[in-house]
Amino acid sequence: MKVFIVGKYNTFTDALIRKLHKENDTVYVLTGEKYYGKKPHYVFEQYTFSYSSDSITEVLDSVQPDVILFTGAYDSNFQWFNIRNESMHYLSGLINIILSAENHKVKNFIYLSSHQVYNSHSESLIPVDAKTTASDYVGIAIAQGEDLCRHFSETTGLNIHILRIDHMYKTPKNLEEATDTCSRLCLEAVKKGTLTVNENLTFSMINVADAVFGVYDFIHAKEYSQFTYQLSTSEAITELKIAEIIRSVDSSITIQDETAGSKQQLILDKADFLNEFHLKIFHTYEKTIPEIYKHIKRNKKNYLTTAEKNKEGSNKFINRLKALIQAMLPFVENCILFLPVFMINNRAVGSRYFEKLDFFLLYVLLFAGVYGTKQAIFSAVLSTAGYFFRQLYFRTGMEVLIDYNTYLWIAQLFIVAMAVGRLRDSTKSISYEKDEEITFLSSQLEDLVDINESNNRIKNIYQNRILDYDDSLVKIYGITSELDSLEAGAVLFYAADIIGRILGTDDVAIYQIANGDYCRLFSATSKQAKSLGKSVKYSAMTEMMTAINNKQVYINKTMNEDYPLMASAIYRSDKPIELIMLWGLPFENMTVYHCNLLTVLGYMIYNSVERADRYLDALATTRFIAGTRLLTKDAFEELHNTYQDAMNKGFTEYIILSASSRYAMTYEQWSQKLSSKLRFSDYLGIDKHNRICILLTNSNIKDAQFIVQRFAEMDIICTPV
Repeated sequence: MKVFIVGKYNTFTDALIRKLHKENDTVYVLTGEKYYGKKPHYVFEQYTFSYSSDSITEVLDSVQPDVILFTGAYDSNFQWFNIRNESMHYLSGLINIILSAENHKVKNFIYLSSHQVYNSHSESLIPVDAKTTASDYVGIAIAQGEDLCRHFSETTGLNIHILRIDHMYKTPKNLEEATDTCSRLCLEAVKKGTLTVNENLTFSMINVADAVFGVYDFIHAKEYSQFTYQLSTSEAITELKIAEIIRSVDSSITIQDETAGSKQQLILDKADFLNEFHLKIFHTYEKTIPEIYKHIKRNKKNYLTTAEKNKEGSNKFINRLKALIQAMLPFVENCILFLPVFMINNRAVGSRYFEKLDFFLLYVLLFAGVYGTKQAIFSAVLSTAGYFFRQLYFRTGMEVLIDYNTYLWIAQLFIVAMAVGRLRDSTKSISYEKDEEITFLSSQLEDLVDINESNNRIKNIYQNRILDYDDSLVKIYGITSELDSLEAGAVLFYAADIIGRILGTDDVAIYQIANGDYCRLFSATSKQAKSLGKSVKYSAMTEMMTAINNKQVYINKTMNEDYPLMASAIYRSDKPIELIMLWGLPFENMTVYHCNLLTVLGYMIYNSVERADRYLDALATTRFIAGTRLLTKDAFEELHNTYQDAMNKGFTEYIILSASSRYAMTYEQWSQKLSSKLRFSDYLGIDKHNRICILLTNSNIKDAQFIVQRFAEMDIICTPV
């Protein structure tokens, strides 16, 4: 599925993108014009246009998305500092995207709203159809967005739906994301060590990780029964309760209770959402809030305002003084080093060995080579001053000034200083530019490596499919066509083996639904596949059956040991008649793609079973003794051979009992008496020795003892054949 997300990258959208990518969805993101960062690895393509840009039409024409998700209330592009401008951009952008989506016939448009559309507090849960009552400007803008969506849904053919998320909280990456009540209180505790709370405010929160699972199911829904839904835990909590949880982690935190006013509650009702979608809460308040507090405390610097950062480091005067000292340090170093150079030069005058050595020139060369032109000129000025001072020891100032050698020496000194300093600056500039280029090329290389890895992964996937066709439709059809060549009663036995081969697991079981509560094991490929037993109360497996009754493939996302890793069903008249359960499934095969494979296999197996049933129905007059459930000799022998072959391959087990009585009975009487005490999956027939026989499916000698005792009470003796 192609999912087009409208919103800036933040903790929520990042988690949602990772989830969609994991499930093999293709993700496109419209970040808004304020984003200039790098495209995340999980995003197929990103666009940095304004929401109200004319380019949106061209973008949607290129992408052709299946669903557009407008993050709305949770879009961090809107900080709501300038309410008027932000509201205008918010609503105009929403309208532009809706019109563009309608123009391109996008299948589904989802608008994310929040609890902010309500201001008045109810004593009970707020139902989904309650009228919005926002009084603050942010809530009004979000509520107007809902009204716009409702209007376009009613007046256009666009399929629009609203999902309100109740007080979503998270571990914020920075100060900008610390907007929810939980993050705000954790941040206040870290900074001040004191929490000011109001116990009369009761609300409900949902963690971003749990919200992402709910939003994912909502995006992939095949149909919706209503326009608006509410995603919430409906678990009440107060600011005081949050503060107490934080204090349980850090006993130094003090709580200042400033409870005022009457009790107020704002909790959204999630009942309508749960009726259609799956939602399981993994992140409880007691577990998650301490983790958020510890994270903020460890990374306190990431949550400071600019003023706090300046206050924590030093004031502006000290910062400027530091910068001034740092800038003056080379000049001070120059002056300090000048003193020993001047003294050495004075000592060298008249020396036999050092008289021709110019120490001032060496001094200028040193600073020109280390610091560049500025310090070279400054050291040349100091050297000139030192030269004049030394000459005044034995000559007058006028004599020094009129001596042309003085000017030649000065010219030589400054030429050398500027030439070497310029060369050093040029070399450093070239080095800096090369470092920048290397950094840029390195980042480009990293991008190319990521792209190459992605291309190789895709190439390998398709290459493997071309080479072995293990999960291609051609191979699927080739394997399932084996079913048509099987005997009529053997289809479901070998179906389990075929499913295991295609989906890459050795543990597959097929159960036949007996009634409204129980299903009976028909075929299994391993001991693990039989772990639920031969008879299962499937009605108690509500989590699995909710998905199956909605004609969806169930995936055990919680890794519940009492449930299979994946399950589906074979349907007749939209009702499940057989359940397919997979256990030892590789993690990489628990994807939407493999769910679709299982669904296709279910339909193909159903077609084979239907053909077999129609064939057997057509032969009913020749297979059964007239007026009874007793199979004829040939039909029972054929059934016996089918079950024997299936048991030899480990797909099932069975036992045949021979029935006899001291009373003479007709076939009709035998059929009536025996049928009343047998399961729907057991068979009656006449064997080649003309004995009345019972074939007990998925049973062994031990299981048969119950049937033997039951018939003994009816004066019927049953013995294993």
